Amino acid sequence: MMSNEQQPTSVTGLHIRRAVEGEEQLITDFLVEAADWMEEKGIGQWRRVLFTPELIRSYFVEREVYIAEYEGEPAGMFTLQQDDPDYWQHKNDSEYYYLHRLTVLRQFRGQRLGAAMLDWAVQRAADQGKKGLRLDCLAELVPLNRFYQQQNFRYMGTHDVNGKLASLYEKLPPAVDNELRLHYFGERDFDTMLSWTAQQDQQMLMQWAGPMWNYPLQRADLETYIQDANHPLHSDGLIYAVVNRQSEQTIGHMSLTRIDHKNKSARLSRVLVGDPHARGKGYGRQMVLEGLRIGFEALNLHRITLAVFDYNEQAAGLYESCGFRKEGLMRDTAYSNGQYYSVYEMAILEEEWRALSQSQPQ
Repeated sequence: MMSNEQQPTSVTGLHIRRAVEGEEQLITDFLVEAADWMEEKGIGQWRRVLFTPELIRSYFVEREVYIAEYEGEPAGMFTLQQDDPDYWQHKNDSEYYYLHRLTVLRQFRGQRLGAAMLDWAVQRAADQGKKGLRLDCLAELVPLNRFYQQQNFRYMGTHDVNGKLASLYEKLPPAVDNELRLHYFGERDFDTMLSWTAQQDQQMLMQWAGPMWNYPLQRADLETYIQDANHPLHSDGLIYAVVNRQSEQTIGHMSLTRIDHKNKSARLSRVLVGDPHARGKGYGRQMVLEGLRIGFEALNLHRITLAVFDYNEQAAGLYESCGFRKEGLMRDTAYSNGQYYSVYEMAILEEEWRALSQSQPQ
């Protein structure tokens, strides 16, 4: 067992230490309080009856149990384990750490302790030579999914675990992680999107968004856009804001729409580097490649399509560099400002994406 010495974190006054035998009641108190809060909120994730003495004792045998202390007071906890076949199933890999039971006591919430605990666990995984840190949460809890995405965890899939759908996330060490991150597009992102489109004309809006919106874009359009979205297995669309991890600035937008699990297909839509200062830096390519990774690796799709106007040669070239192929020209398919426009239909198949991923760095 590692030393019980407190290890500092990125939050002043917060330290994390390994729990020891004899602290089972403290661990139980953490989990029962969290379970009661979830029940109050109507979240069917934890129930206090789950946390029996036998289960808590098993944690000290099968996992590493950690306590977070803030200004000398117990404030939170989490566990780490070497494997997680129940949740990760065929994707289980013992070269990762798996985090569970992350909770912060109510009186300490709102101080970024949870985020700091996650950062500490990622560093712990790196120090132990692991590939990264993995965790899961209920797929139906969109705000919680968004929270983990905002902590730079990337979506890896959704599995049915005992009748509940769990979304899987992993975070890689900074040295190998992507410069960008994606989190679910929501109301907090509306103002940024509207500020970008206010600088565009009708032609530009149609170029990246297609014919679904009229100019000028309205908040009501975005409210309709996200309705029923962002549940990986129940929605036909995953809608993302794209953030530069270093600056924490939202720089773009992208969505996977027309998700068809039966035929294993989807459409890459509304790809936009909206921040003028972020253009010309290769972010568009990173966004497209991450969208393909989500589609093929996390959603297990076979085919992803998109449409690009025939005059937009720069965008077509970008998509071709990411493995898309032109499959046909749809003549005079869009009408704007008294003129018809034609679009190329493009697609990429799973085996083409895998071949391209293996042959060159992303």
